[in-house]
Amino acid sequence: MKKVRSISFVSGVIAVFGYLLFTLLAYRQYPLPFSPMTNWLSDLGNVDLNPNGAIYYNIGIILTASMLLVFFLGLSPWKIEENRLQCIMLRLAQIFGGLGAFCMILSAIFPINNFKIHSFWSTSLYILLSTGFIFSAAALRYHKSVPVWLLILGISTAPLVILTKFLPTVYVLEWIVVLIFLAYVSIVGIETNTVIIETLPRPARI
Repeated sequence: MKKVRSISFVSGVIAVFGYLLFTLLAYRQYPLPFSPMTNWLSDLGNVDLNPNGAIYYNIGIILTASMLLVFFLGLSPWKIEENRLQCIMLRLAQIFGGLGAFCMILSAIFPINNFKIHSFWSTSLYILLSTGFIFSAAALRYHKSVPVWLLILGISTAPLVILTKFLPTVYVLEWIVVLIFLAYVSIVGIETNTVIIETLPRPARI
């Protein structure tokens, strides 16, 4: 029997590894000292500060955002048809997640050297994506197989995003938020793949 992979699993893997790969490529071209104590990740996409590497980071952001859009759309296997509230939660997760992914694309089209425009889209993407994650956690909690710690991980993105706005110069907070985003997407993708596999009809014994 052919191996079946969920859309969320495949897109989640591409999003995470794509982001990490292109971030590494941009970092290798960054001509100045770079650390979570003194830099936003978006500095890697600054054409003025990173003229040779910014293109890599911004391409990575667009790729990641495109895959996140597919990731959220691929959460449909979690839908519980007879539970209207759960269906609403799942749909809201897809809507907010999709809007967040769209804002992420615009944050790359307008990188941080266009600070005001970039800041608007960057703030929007963090707010919308974290909202999408919260609604996804709210929808997943109806499934007993989903571990509680995973739900907490998804919900934790919101207070962290709010905290970054109160502490805008604590650069490491943004790094932590991004790492949690990537971890949550990875694990939910794996869990979604498991759900699909478990619902497949088993081959008859000969």
